[in-house]
Amino acid sequence: MIEDVLRKQQRPLSLNRVKELLPRKVMHPILRDAIEHYKRLGCVAEGSKGVMWVLNEDLGFWKTIARWERR
Repeated sequence: MIEDVLRKQQRPLSLNRVKELLPRKVMHPILRDAIEHYKRLGCVAEGSKGVMWVLNEDLGFWKTIARWERR
């Protein structure tokens, strides 16, 4: 539910705006925990303007990264 809202947006969203776009009401601590979980997974970036989905699902991107030299 939260993931769908974040994936559809092209700009960072405040947490209040995310709550407005969700189909059901979500308490702020629950939303904050979900955002922290996505941040740990590397799917979301959070900054002064809000949160934004950043996971790149382009197959070509991941094939290119797979060829990079490991350190």
